[in-house]
Amino acid sequence: MAIAAIAAVLYYRFSPTAWWFPQCPVKLLTGLSCPSCGAQRAFHALLHGEVGKALSFNYFFILSIPYLLLACVALVLKKHDKWRTVTGFIEGKVLAWIYVACFLVWFVMRNVLGI
Repeated sequence: MAIAAIAAVLYYRFSPTAWWFPQCPVKLLTGLSCPSCGAQRAFHALLHGEVGKALSFNYFFILSIPYLLLACVALVLKKHDKWRTVTGFIEGKVLAWIYVACFLVWFVMRNVLGI
């Protein structure tokens, strides 16, 4: 939790275009934009309340936030038996495969369409 807080402060304070932020290895090696390209800049923009700008950097990252938050909630609720059905769905294979399929479709779309 502390690492996440430190990362959020760094991303709020500094632009991810700074030389010391990690660069995308897929983009560096192939010239293709991976599905996560722009996620750091999108996160920086979100922290500053610039949702439109964040979407322009990476649609998929922004649209993934609800799923990622659900996964975090599932980890917390997993301890309670009465929520087992909900957590089972969130952590289940079907939803995970849908997410992976969307991730791969986004990879193709953003490189074919130049998004």
